[in-house]
Amino acid sequence: MKVIYDHDFFSNFPYSGISRYFWELIAGFRGYEDIRPSLFLGFHANAYDWAAVGKDCYRYFGIRRPKVRYTRRIFETVNDASFPLFAKWVGPDIYHQTYCIDYLPDFRGKKIVTAYDMTYEKFPKLFPSDRFSLAKEKSIRNADSVIAISESTRRDVIQFFNLPESKVSTIHLGNSLTLPAAGPRLIPEPYILFVGQRVPHKNFGALLSAYAASARVHGHFKLVCFGGRPFSKEESELIQKHDLNGKLIQVSGPDEALSRIYRDAELLVYPSLYEGFGLPVVEAMGQGCPALLSNASSLPEVGGEAAEYFDPTNREELLSKLEALLDNPTKRDDMRRRGLTQSSRFTWSACVEKTVRIYRQ
Repeated sequence: MKVIYDHDFFSNFPYSGISRYFWELIAGFRGYEDIRPSLFLGFHANAYDWAAVGKDCYRYFGIRRPKVRYTRRIFETVNDASFPLFAKWVGPDIYHQTYCIDYLPDFRGKKIVTAYDMTYEKFPKLFPSDRFSLAKEKSIRNADSVIAISESTRRDVIQFFNLPESKVSTIHLGNSLTLPAAGPRLIPEPYILFVGQRVPHKNFGALLSAYAASARVHGHFKLVCFGGRPFSKEESELIQKHDLNGKLIQVSGPDEALSRIYRDAELLVYPSLYEGFGLPVVEAMGQGCPALLSNASSLPEVGGEAAEYFDPTNREELLSKLEALLDNPTKRDDMRRRGLTQSSRFTWSACVEKTVRIYRQ
């Protein structure tokens, strides 16, 4: 059967969890002779090795677009107009949307949508525009099947859109990172780690506040932020206000760098108010990095008994747990061992197998 994937989340992001998800899926279909994937990346900014994956696709088109200012909208318009033409060339049986926008509204085959989270619906005040929420609802209601990346997200999708339970299936994500080769630390000083975009629902401000409040913590540990954009003007002002100049480090890079950053961290702190899955949690545990997590949404489902938890709305609880863990290396060593076991339960091979099962159904 022929399955087609659109360009939506690849156009403007070099790295993202969604990009990784589809890279792993499409690469994993090599072992299934009845699955013939076709991928339209269009003119994109994504940094994964799509050319290698494209060799195994039934149809493939993708060109890294040049980094020229003020051209983003032009390339987006070209991609949006070109994808339906690509679909006619493919003649797919299934259209699996990569995000919330349906680029083939008149498609007569089967449609599948992956629901990553319900952040916009749960926290509408944090997102003044409801464009994505409305598009998501329309796509999910029109889909023949919905894949949720955690049981928590599955419950939210069913509740918000009043869907029959049989329409929504849970398929967990996997861990893509391998243990890094031995080598020098990328950051020499001891540090705690935050991974991902620092958008409002990720609740980075709570971690920054707790970090600033404890001289025991910021006196001995840097706070490293991996991924996302460089610190904004507002964040830089907060850092200066709390007299933390030189204490915070923002870095980005490929998987090998991220693996090393996890490996050498004293602790991953993930204070998010809401997650659809929490891929950095699985990645961190797979690299032997202990995890201190918010007790919200999918995070207890992913962290299991290997992680420690706190109320993301309670700064004092976060501060108390943070200090206690940093003062207890024996506890962190035990969390590392349990984390390796917990992370092994989430594999891309299982994700691919269950997705193929949905396609066949």
